[in-house]
Amino acid sequence: MTDSIHVISISFMLIVLGGATFHRLTRKTTPEGARLLLRPSGRLALMGIFLTVANVMTVQPIYEFIDSHMFVSNGTSAIAQILAMTAVSLLGMHLAISYKSDFALRWMVGLRGALALLVASLGAFSALIASDTPEHSPRLVGYLDQPAVQVMHWIALTYIAYVMSILFRPVFQDSHVNPLRLTRVGSRLILLGFVLSIGRALAFPWELEAWPHAFYGFEVISQASAVCVVIGLWMFAYTRTHGVARQKLPDKLPID
Repeated sequence: MTDSIHVISISFMLIVLGGATFHRLTRKTTPEGARLLLRPSGRLALMGIFLTVANVMTVQPIYEFIDSHMFVSNGTSAIAQILAMTAVSLLGMHLAISYKSDFALRWMVGLRGALALLVASLGAFSALIASDTPEHSPRLVGYLDQPAVQVMHWIALTYIAYVMSILFRPVFQDSHVNPLRLTRVGSRLILLGFVLSIGRALAFPWELEAWPHAFYGFEVISQASAVCVVIGLWMFAYTRTHGVARQKLPDKLPID
């Protein structure tokens, strides 16, 4: 049952993220080359790539193939986790710039943002090295009873909650004051995604009590959070690409 939940959730995420990323990379207004990463659409495309790759790496056959070439057993889990955290960091950077939040900009863009990601990444690798995981196990599900593995999962959840808590206020405000209905709904979906991720991080002690049997159930919460954010971002992009923002509110739509 848990394997089925994992396959279904991963497949759904790949469809959503892969489709959104493909759209970003193939749209006519997407710049080419290195300039891609300097544009909002480029940051979102890179975020989609990182999240998609992180999810693909957890599929059993792919995971085992990659992990067989790793210098440390189950290093693939750490790399997938770091890719996911990097994607969240790019999301935080994008939203901080888009919502023009001075507080979020101070903590997400530049040295502070990079330092937070670096600390979380080093913590994840350190936790993996401190664990005893000789056999291949995507997301280290087979070793959830080890404290080091629990710390590794806690680091990822905490970092994601950290980024989203910084952005919570500007997203909340926009969900109420944005004059365009579709973008208000978009902000509310993003906010819902934030609430789910922050809630999971806060509920982590109770999640531990339900491990390992309920692990994939809690993972679905994270997948649902990502879907809410992706759809919310798509709503902002839709209003811009279809001229809704320019017709009703020139130069006012914050998110590309």
